[in-house]
Amino acid sequence: MVKAGEPGRKPRRGAHVKLSDVAKKVGVSPITISRALRNPEIVSEDLREVILRTVEEMGYIPNLAARALAGRHNGIVGVITPALHQYGFTGLMVGIEDRFRNTEFTVQYSSTLHHVEGEAGLLKSFLTQKPAGVIIAGAESYRDLLSLIDSAACPIAHITDLSQEPQSLVVGLDHYTAGAEPTRFLLSRGYRKIAFMGRGADVRSRRRIEGYEAVMREAGCFDPDLVIGGDAASRTGLGRELFSRLLERVPEIDAVFAQSDELALGVLIECKERGIRVPEDIGICGFNDLEFSPFVEPSLTSVHIPRYDIGYRVADMLLHAIREEPLDADKADLGFTIIPRGSTR
Repeated sequence: MVKAGEPGRKPRRGAHVKLSDVAKKVGVSPITISRALRNPEIVSEDLREVILRTVEEMGYIPNLAARALAGRHNGIVGVITPALHQYGFTGLMVGIEDRFRNTEFTVQYSSTLHHVEGEAGLLKSFLTQKPAGVIIAGAESYRDLLSLIDSAACPIAHITDLSQEPQSLVVGLDHYTAGAEPTRFLLSRGYRKIAFMGRGADVRSRRRIEGYEAVMREAGCFDPDLVIGGDAASRTGLGRELFSRLLERVPEIDAVFAQSDELALGVLIECKERGIRVPEDIGICGFNDLEFSPFVEPSLTSVHIPRYDIGYRVADMLLHAIREEPLDADKADLGFTIIPRGSTR
């Protein structure tokens, strides 16, 4: 049996490889390697290619803790989100990743799983690691976050409902209006008994409920029995279940404004099962305009949220702040668009 360190044993790739080893192999100083890894644009393209190829071949892994001690930050951008597993977050994540691609920064994600008490803890955890910056993507409450944000040594950007407290490095939309306008749209198509399907688990969905209720009251159509929510492992299955319960409560229901396209798909499936015609008997409007929505039958009317643009824009704001570059604007409302399709008249 050959033991570690004995002749004949091949060292593991990357084992104990130091910055000085990479520098020696390339024929430059360790500080040049360090600078090239932190800020690739400061070295020539030819040298950069040699350095990156050598790093890959030798399996060198930068010590982020050492980098944080030696500099202002560890080169990481932290992203705190309520739920990484939900379809709605995917577009945001791609936008964030695209903006930080080909920069000196690495993105790390952490999820609260909708537990508001975990938001401050995750932010503290990121801040103790000296990140380059942090994105808070959908905080439920800023009550426990503001003091941490004010004392943070790095910039912090936000994806929010625009009624929330941060006033700079903010990208989002007005979710009250995103609840009100689709409700007006359904009323304009002749629907009156319009249900709101969604449990109001976070500040954004609660704001949409408020917008829906205000418009329904204004039209003289509000009925609290038309508002329903719940939990289930399958969002589409939950849509079927909630719609069945709605029909028991209010048999004359003629439209559903669902707070996700998955819920709306469940309503559509249940309507087909029961022989309810869509859009003649029931109109259905979803939210988020997911990839499948134009391709179901009938195609699904939905509220399009520019998730990619929101992610890209907030990452761009944060990148400018990290680099201490001027911003055209530090608060942006990217809004929403109602996409009418076959599920509404």
